[in-house]
Amino acid sequence: MVFWLAVAAAAVPLAVHFLTRPRPVRMPFSTVRFIREAVKQRRARNRLRDAIILALRTLAILLLGWAIARPLLGEKKLVSTAEEGATARVVLLDVSQSMAAVDGGVDAFQRARAAAGQYLEYRPGLRVNLIAAGASPRAVFEAPSTNVESLREQLAESQVRPERLNLLAALSAAGDMLAKIPGTNVRRELVIISDFQRSNWATANFALLPDDTLIQLESVAAEEPPDNLAVTGVQVQGRPAEGREVLLEVEVGNYAAGARRAKVEVTLGDTAYQLEELCPPRTKTTISKAVTVPQAGWQMGTARIARADDALVADNERPFVLDVRPAPTYALITREPVSKRPSSTYYLERALLPYGETAGGARVERMSPARMDMEILSNAELLVIDHPGRLKSTQIEMLVSLLRRGRAVFYVASELVDATNLKLLAEAAGGGLQPPVDLVPPPRGSLRRNLFLADVKTDRAPFQGLGDKSGALLAPLRFSGGLATQRIEGALDDDIVATYSDRSTCLYVTSSEAGSLAVLNADLAASTLHSSSAFAILIEELIEHLLQQNRGEGAAAGELLVRRLPPTARAAASLKVVDAAGQGVNFGELVEEGDGIVWRWPDAGPPGVYQVRRDAEAITAVAVTTPPEESDLRTLDADVLTGRLAGERTVQYNSTVGDDQQRDDTWIWFAVACVLCMLGEIVALRVFNS
Repeated sequence: MVFWLAVAAAAVPLAVHFLTRPRPVRMPFSTVRFIREAVKQRRARNRLRDAIILALRTLAILLLGWAIARPLLGEKKLVSTAEEGATARVVLLDVSQSMAAVDGGVDAFQRARAAAGQYLEYRPGLRVNLIAAGASPRAVFEAPSTNVESLREQLAESQVRPERLNLLAALSAAGDMLAKIPGTNVRRELVIISDFQRSNWATANFALLPDDTLIQLESVAAEEPPDNLAVTGVQVQGRPAEGREVLLEVEVGNYAAGARRAKVEVTLGDTAYQLEELCPPRTKTTISKAVTVPQAGWQMGTARIARADDALVADNERPFVLDVRPAPTYALITREPVSKRPSSTYYLERALLPYGETAGGARVERMSPARMDMEILSNAELLVIDHPGRLKSTQIEMLVSLLRRGRAVFYVASELVDATNLKLLAEAAGGGLQPPVDLVPPPRGSLRRNLFLADVKTDRAPFQGLGDKSGALLAPLRFSGGLATQRIEGALDDDIVATYSDRSTCLYVTSSEAGSLAVLNADLAASTLHSSSAFAILIEELIEHLLQQNRGEGAAAGELLVRRLPPTARAAASLKVVDAAGQGVNFGELVEEGDGIVWRWPDAGPPGVYQVRRDAEAITAVAVTTPPEESDLRTLDADVLTGRLAGERTVQYNSTVGDDQQRDDTWIWFAVACVLCMLGEIVALRVFNS
């Protein structure tokens, strides 16, 4: 409207010009030839001056009208306050950790709140709702509402959460909300305000929304991904044992365009360590250091980047925990007597204690299947089963219960009855245990002798412990006994670590809920493995892998945390969950189930270390951390969002920084041009001496 008024006003200079033109006056002169030539020259000069001034005045008025109208160049937004009629609008606000990234002194979330406020304004016929999208979507109301004031209050109080964006859950919640809006003439709108981080948005699925939904994407990301350095992981190689040296590994992600030198300060108990490494750009680097773990028990630690000077502060520090154990106890379940030497169990026991029973404090508790002691089994870190004979259903249930509580089982299968035992074990565990193969009787008339290893994953435990000598150590080995194997459809072939020359499986390692199971398909007494220098190394590496696999990783903030407590937990009533300061306020619940106690926390966080304690004793501990993918601040291209991921839906992309800001600032240039036109008029008058 303002622009058309300016167009009308532009006619005023034209009217003034024509109404104020000088009119000729007749005057008697005797000789007018020279006067006529002078008048003719002056008239041409005045016409040029008048044309220039008229053009400058007209253009100045037009530019002034454009500046007052503040036009936006480019495509009109799908969702705006100018729309009329019945409208249901959902504003989906990304509150994941990456939204705290700072660029130019302003974090992305500040821009996001300002952008969201533009869509939470009252107009007749509009119902709107706000969803804060993190690890789980949190809507202010159950359905779009006219209560805009409450929505704006919630928007002002919203904060970034140390979580990843669960995009599918957020789109599903918005889609359900819009689908429930009654009426066929209702305009359905979804406004998504996010940094459109590549790690979160690569799997976007707008098919979860009603077909007629108009989707407006508002990006608050910086024009170029800001530099960021982050601690993305902390782990140790080897089994953390009291007084034993382990390799501490800190993973640092450098998401900058150039190489950065990372200085990492690690505290473990009362000891501090300094790690430093030059990290190449756009990749993750592992910095390692040999450390001696403190006393037994759950130990808390922190890895922190010193003087990071980057876009995201929250990911410069990462908590971690170590379960430092005393010397291990192995429970060896077998029906072979101690006096039988040599035997498969004899060789196995020697490999479990390569330095003797008194060295290092490790010990083996040997028992027959008929006398399995639940207390001994519960206190043992590893259950080793060799020549057990037929296991009863009660014994199978006992093993399954221990697997669910996080125990590791190493089963040496050499007899037909072992195939039955493993089959019953998998059936009793249900979906929690999915071995890659079934052990079956060998074909009639075939003899399993002189088999050799044909396919070995040397980069996986236990064979990675052999290093460069793996080929020379494994080639002479010959195996006999054991069973044929049959692949299970849908199972993970990656669990198979070694295969024989007849294509049957030699060794597989698979997880079982909190525990793990390794099966060696061989008769050790009839094979040459026990006489090889590789035997003790392979058994040690396999045990380290099984025990370390059971320790469990940290939990992601805002997401479901489920931990089965060890058998020593006993009654849930005597336990409490506390943070690192020893305070306990709604950190999930402890539930007694048939086979033990489960700690369940639906939305873990904020980042830190949390413990389940009985008085001052820590039963278990978990480090809740920020998801590492939130540290990669690269964004998804607009063409991908509006093209391949949009499908058949109407999707429009706008940026609150960069191009869109320039579109909104166009009026400034119109105002400047208007001033220049007026200055040009003054210059023209001076040039023509008017």
